[in-house]
Parts: sequence; structure tokens; C-alpha cells
Amino acid sequence: MIDSPKRSITKAASWRLFALIFLSLISFLITGDEKKALIITVLYHSIQIIFYFIHERVWTRIDWGKTSGLCIQMTGMSGAGKSTLSLEVAKRLRHRGYKVEIIDGDEYREGLCNDLGFSKEDRNANIRRLGFVSKVLARNNVISIIAAINPYDKIRNEVSEKGHNVKTVFIQCSLETLKTRDTKGLYRRA
Repeated sequence: MIDSPKRSITKAASWRLFALIFLSLISFLITGDEKKALIITVLYHSIQIIFYFIHERVWTRIDWGKTSGLCIQMTGMSGAGKSTLSLEVAKRLRHRGYKVEIIDGDEYREGLCNDLGFSKEDRNANIRRLGFVSKVLARNNVISIIAAINPYDKIRNEVSEKGHNVKTVFIQCSLETLKTRDTKGLYRRA
């Protein structure tokens, strides 16, 4: 589960309130003076806010440890389980707090790629478009999973060469299993 912005702010505010009350109490127990305890508490928290702001500004300028998104190309025959596995991987990654988008070849063919057929050139154009969408998502720290048949090595390599953060996963499935699944009726027609 990923915290909503409202939940994150509420958690941060309750943490600071707890710290404020605790420091006030400790300061009062040590000094025995309410005024001194209040001054110590206000001064400490004011300094802490300033230092935190400076600390964050410095760290935004340091590239070390920053993550970028990732593109996972799930490829395999029709019915091999690319979409099913993509959904499960996405679920697990989201559970860990990552931003994930599934770029399903069938879904994108209805929208972004509805002008393309199934010739080799059109299939390559389709994958190039999906790769471009994935690249844009990766720039925004999103893990994108492309679930598409993508049958040609050349275009898979072309997508992989777009960056160091592209991984290709081939989903292998026996022909007998594919024939029994035959989700789109392709094997029956063949």
C-alpha cells in the first residue's frame, strides 16, 4: 500500500507534534521553568526546520542514489502469459511502493496504435511506439512493463538500446499449452 499525500502529511504532522510535546516535557523536567522549556522547544524546532530545508536543497542537487524508471519488455507468443505475469509483477511492485504502468500490446492497439496492421513494418512501428511511451514513463520514475508479442530480435534490440534501464524477458510456453489457451483463436485458425 502506498500512502496518500494526505496520510503522509498527517503522519509527518503527528510525528512533529509528538516530538514537540516530548521535548517540551523533557525541557521542563530539566529546567523546572515553563518559559525556558518553551524557548528551548521553539528554538530547537525552528533550527531543525531551517536545517532540514537546507539539507533537502543540497540533496536535490546530488545525483548519487537517484533512481530512474525501468522498462521491462515481456515478449512471447500469444497466450504465453505476458499480460497475466505483467499484472502480477505490477501488483507486487506497487505493494512495495513503486509506480508501475503496464503497456499492454492489445490495449494500446485499440488506441495509440489503431492505425497499424500486423505486417512486419506495422509490428515494428507498434513496438517503437510502446518503447517511446515506456521511455517517457521511465524519465518520470515509473516502471513500465511492455506486454507485447514483439517477435523480431531487431526491434527488441532497438528498444533495449534506448537506455541502460531496459530489460527483456522472454515468456516461454509450449505449443501444446498455447493451443489449449488460445485466448484469441489464433492457433485454431492456423
